[in-house]
Amino acid sequence: MPVYDANQLAQEKLFDVAVSCAQAALKAPQITGKVEIKMQILTGEELNPIMEALTILGRIDMFNFLSFATWQSAAAQGKMPVLLLIGADVRHSDLNYNCGACGFPTCGEFNKHSKSVTPPPYIMVKGPVCIWRLIDYAGACDWACATAWQHNVTNRIEIASGWASREVGYLEDCDVVHGLPLGPCTDLHWYSREAVSAMMDYDLWLGRTHQNYPTMFGTFPGEGRPDIKIRPDWWKQPAEVEIKHIPPEQFEELYAGVENDLKELKGRVKAARAE
Repeated sequence: MPVYDANQLAQEKLFDVAVSCAQAALKAPQITGKVEIKMQILTGEELNPIMEALTILGRIDMFNFLSFATWQSAAAQGKMPVLLLIGADVRHSDLNYNCGACGFPTCGEFNKHSKSVTPPPYIMVKGPVCIWRLIDYAGACDWACATAWQHNVTNRIEIASGWASREVGYLEDCDVVHGLPLGPCTDLHWYSREAVSAMMDYDLWLGRTHQNYPTMFGTFPGEGRPDIKIRPDWWKQPAEVEIKHIPPEQFEELYAGVENDLKELKGRVKAARAE
């Protein structure tokens, strides 16, 4: 009788798990019953441009580069995940709820405003959004994640890989896209992020975290002194903590470089898919 390499089979079956997750997303109950869930599954070489896009987007949002490092670590081990993309259109309301959750008193006024707004390029979610449609979309993502867990497959829903995928042409017509990487077949790959620990020493990592996520280190502001705990003896530090800001002109230059590189990458991806 044949003997199979179970480790290899586990990795190969990630595609089947992705299909099950897609089935779960389509089965997820909806409040509105009107959100069309759009999905694609990417494997193998199709993932290379996603990783490249993550490095480009990482110039303006650090979490994209952290995602890239985690993808790269799996690739280096020869255990590339399968990526399930989940997207939806959420910039209009056909509900007539008139709930006001979007900030407008009626769905009609929201739709009028939404049509008048052109979302900026290279943004995570194209708003404004109908809250109820977004909730239904999020529920579909939750069901996909739960199914991956039921199959004992490491996973993490990501705006990073979904955003990068949309920028290079996958589900590009969706207002919001999340990526659900499935695998590698190990524990907590997307949460412990050992690749990030290996590439950044502790002080650098802590400094970047303070810079990018200062609210995570905030004290209770009820005393009238909103401190940010960025030193071991934070209670002795000045009441005002300097946070570095990128000058507007420098950010615009950075953004222009990101835009040009993403356009070039998207062109290469479309040309390769047309062959």
